[in-house]
Order: sequence, then structure tokens, then C-alpha cells
Amino acid sequence: MTQTGLLLITDISGYSKYVNQSELEHAQSSLTDLLNLLIDYTRSPLVLSKLEGDAVFSYAPDEVLLQGQTLVEIVEATYIAFRKALELMILNTTCTCAACRNLKDLDLKFFVHCGSFTIQKLNEYRELLGNEVNLVHRLAKNHIKEKTGFGAYAAYTQAVIEKMGLGAIAGDMISHREMFADVGEVQLYVQDLRKVWDTRGKELRIRVEKKNRLARLEFHFSHPSVLIWQYITDPEFRALMNGSDFQELKDLSAGRAGVGSTYVCAHGENRFLKAIVDWEPFDQYTTSEPVMGAQLLTTLQLVPEGTGICLQYNEGLLKASPVKFLILKYLMIPFFVPKKKTGIENLRQRIDQEMTGHESLITSESRPSEREVTEAAAARLAGNE
Repeated sequence: MTQTGLLLITDISGYSKYVNQSELEHAQSSLTDLLNLLIDYTRSPLVLSKLEGDAVFSYAPDEVLLQGQTLVEIVEATYIAFRKALELMILNTTCTCAACRNLKDLDLKFFVHCGSFTIQKLNEYRELLGNEVNLVHRLAKNHIKEKTGFGAYAAYTQAVIEKMGLGAIAGDMISHREMFADVGEVQLYVQDLRKVWDTRGKELRIRVEKKNRLARLEFHFSHPSVLIWQYITDPEFRALMNGSDFQELKDLSAGRAGVGSTYVCAHGENRFLKAIVDWEPFDQYTTSEPVMGAQLLTTLQLVPEGTGICLQYNEGLLKASPVKFLILKYLMIPFFVPKKKTGIENLRQRIDQEMTGHESLITSESRPSEREVTEAAAARLAGNE
């Protein structure tokens, strides 16, 4: 049966120098580790289709409720994790072979498309077939680096931009066209991922720490972190969670929420401004608001827990005198906690309602065995593609 959805290839580049047979063991070990990282970041509702040498091919059916900004954040989070892992490899190796010296030349590219496909089940994996599947693979042979100078990038087709509502975000990307003999011209929007790494990869996290924490609550969800992230950052669901009349987001950058944006929280005639001061997709975000001459921080953190997620809700106070801290901790927080528990339970019920009928679409597929990953790395190096 034909269906439509997102098609994503995550491709490691830079292995052309890994040709010395005596160094293949080190090259294969590095490639295996990096492939495992990419598999880890192929998070539900993305479904791993198969390994393709030094690339991971995944997809997500339309029905899984994946949003546009979330898609971009998945790509960015994967790249940041890749760069951190690569820097750690370089830092920890004392080997001087070419394979280890050339780790610095490795990088990552993403090719993102939307279209129709059919699925053929092969053992534990799903083989995707169709013209749109062929197209997203064709994109790997392109002239992007020559035209833009980008060594690491994400290339989004016009179909993705339109389907996922990424017009505003695409305004910060480079417009690029590729011509293919059998399909004609393809319009792409290219994001420089090195710029993402330079601006976000080494950010210091801002969160409620134990020393200034007023309260901490934990709530358990059975759904994937990517989807829970969408709910807890969406103004409509934040209003439900916080018991406010409504919420809206202000100060978006290129159509995106993030550090510098503000949640406007309405309670009757009152409007409370909660500035986003930290934004780490799928892990945590922190807001700040003035209270009694101090700053009240709220950190929502998603912690993996078996096949589900633990939502940790933390309230803390910065730049407050001991008296103000005690007033909030022992007088206001006991009033706040029951309301917060009620709000989160309302959120849970709404999420369960929204997810009804979609459970099978977000079930994680079987992860490739370590042997399969190792064999994929070995085949890629043997072919020297």
C-alpha cells in the first residue's frame, strides 16, 4: 500500500582518505561508533529503514504528528551530538595513523524530502520503494559544497518546506537548485550545520540547580521524547499544564521558538511573561520570570526511562535573599504543587487522547545488531565509495 511521509538520509562524509589497508581497523572502529550514534538519534517517531554503508535511512509516516520545527531540531541535535562525539574521539586518541589523523575531516550531511513510498518488510527492517525514495538518494550526488562552501549541511526539498510549514525557517537557509537528467530541476534549501555547531554546540546550559531549587515534581509518560517535547513546548498545551486561560509565543526568530522567545501566560486580565533562557530540544528548556525582586526559573527536563520518558518539573529562585527564598519555598510552593499535579494530569489525558489511533505508528523498530553495524562500516570502507 502506498503511503506518504518524511524521508531522511543522514550521511557521514570524509572517508575517502581511509584507504590504507593497515589502518582499516581504526577507521572501521570509528565509523562503527559514529553509526551507532546516528542510530541512537534516529528517535521515534522516525523509523529506521536500513543502514546504507556510512549512512542511515529513516522515515516517518504523515500520521505521526511530527511538526516542522521539531524536524529541524532533530537534524540539529543529531549534528551537535555527532560533532561532540567526534571532538571527543580526536581528544582521546594518541594514534598517529592516517585514519585517526583524518578524523577531523569527517562530517555529516542530511537529505530531507517528503513524498510517497511503499514499504516492503525484509526481516527486521522495512525497505522503502518508489520514485520519491530514489530522489532523496539522488540528492547525495550534488553541487552544494561547490556552490555554498558548506562542508556540513542539511538539504531540504521544496516538498518538505511546503508540507512541514517551514517557509519562515527556510528564510535563513540558502536557496539552491540541482538538475537531474531523469527528474529535472529540484529546488533545495540548504542549512549550514557548522554555523549551528559554532553558535549552539558549546552553549552553557541554564537550569534549576539543587542549591536554588524550590520544588521538583516527576511525571511519567509512555510516549517518545520527541512527541512529549512538542506537547510541553506548545503554547496550547502549556496553558493546560499551567492552568492558564491561554498562552502564546512571542519574539520568534525566523519562525522558531528558542532562547530569546517569550511565553505570554494569561490568567484573567493578568499577563505574565516567561522568557526562554535555555532551549535544548528533546532534553530540557528553562524559562525565567521576575518574582519578588528575584528571578524564578522553571526547568522542564525529559529523562529517558525504559521505553518512556520521565518529565522532571523544577522550580528554583535566583538572586533572592534567604527570607524571600523561604517565603516561596514554604508558603507559596505548597499551594503551587497540587495545581501543577492537576495540570500535568490534564496534559497527560490530552496527550493520550491525541495519540489514540497512532500508537502503532510510533512503535520503535528493532535496532540493528552490533554485528550488522560493524559489517555496514566494513562494507563501506572496503568499497571506498
